[in-house]
Amino acid sequence: MIRIFAVIASSEVGGAERSFVTTLAGLDRSRFEVSVACHGHGPMVREYRKHAARLWSFDLVNVFDPRTVRRLRTLMDEVKPAIVHTHLWSADLLAGLAARLAGVPVIVSTVHGAYHVPIGVRGVRQVRRASLSLGYRTVYRWFDRIIAVSSHVRDDLVNRQGVRVEPRSIEVIPNGLDLRRIEPILDRAVLSDTRLESSAATRIVSVANFFPLKGHEYLLRAMPHVLRELPDVRCVLVGDGPERPGMERLAASLRIATHVDFCGTVSDPLGLVADSAVFVLPGLESEGFPIALLEALALGRPVVAIRAGGVPEIIEQGRTGLLVPPRDPVALAESIVRLLRDRVLARCLGESGREEVRARFSAEVMVERTEALYQELARAKGILRYDDSQIRS
Repeated sequence: MIRIFAVIASSEVGGAERSFVTTLAGLDRSRFEVSVACHGHGPMVREYRKHAARLWSFDLVNVFDPRTVRRLRTLMDEVKPAIVHTHLWSADLLAGLAARLAGVPVIVSTVHGAYHVPIGVRGVRQVRRASLSLGYRTVYRWFDRIIAVSSHVRDDLVNRQGVRVEPRSIEVIPNGLDLRRIEPILDRAVLSDTRLESSAATRIVSVANFFPLKGHEYLLRAMPHVLRELPDVRCVLVGDGPERPGMERLAASLRIATHVDFCGTVSDPLGLVADSAVFVLPGLESEGFPIALLEALALGRPVVAIRAGGVPEIIEQGRTGLLVPPRDPVALAESIVRLLRDRVLARCLGESGREEVRARFSAEVMVERTEALYQELARAKGILRYDDSQIRS
């Protein structure tokens, strides 16, 4: 049995959190025992607890509080893990340091996107992020292996200006989707003439928390162009975050507020995605490998997404979705209108996207590759016997 201490700096609903739960749920419990430390008391704590041997929840975001490192080290001394596996950057910093101090044999991080990219913010926030952009990767010198969720994330770790990560320490394991979550609503998610006669025929949806890099501004600025062509369209925005008030003000200033629904946090937004005609991903260049995009494709939704980040590793232009440049509201609007008007194209893209997810991005593949990495690293450190049956004491 390999003991793993997993640390994730969030318990809110998001792509990294959903991918983390999918991995927890899929690990072979006869070979792996996972204890979890997470940040806060958000809705995902309950999901973590379902699959964790033990769980602790406390502040994992304030990187300037030395008590956090001490507490993590104490927990690691108690659990005695063979592997510490961190998710999201403040957990990488805090738990990575604690693991080194505790003498944990193997330290792994999953990097879920291009962190601290100095875009989408201004003023002091931009200066702070630009400084972090140069140096934040220093922490990965403590780690035995970095899992990048896409080739884009790997390339960003290796090539961005500043401290860089050794390419040999990185393994690309794309996010996978638990298709069992999709099955209960898949039948009603398939485009049909009946659904397209309903209000869903003019409903577009985007699922992303409100942070500058998620690109909500550009979707909202696309809406006046869409409404000039199709006045009945409604835009459903699922998620929450610090930028939401500003986006609500922007919708009002663009005089589109009556056509935009800000839904806030939804624990499982699959139903809202299923009951829409088009899924839109308007984010910026930092997108790693969006889980929400995989979910939309698995539900057979036609997709308009940015041609940036890890998105082109998922979407093939014109076959499984439509790609547009980031920060281009007009191109975004044109593609949305095209799919709302062309039901045959929308149906073909949706069917091809669903097949693509099933073939390439299953949870089983992600979990199998993660398990294989754990065992490889454990053997390399002399922890795991080659018969995979026990851990050396």
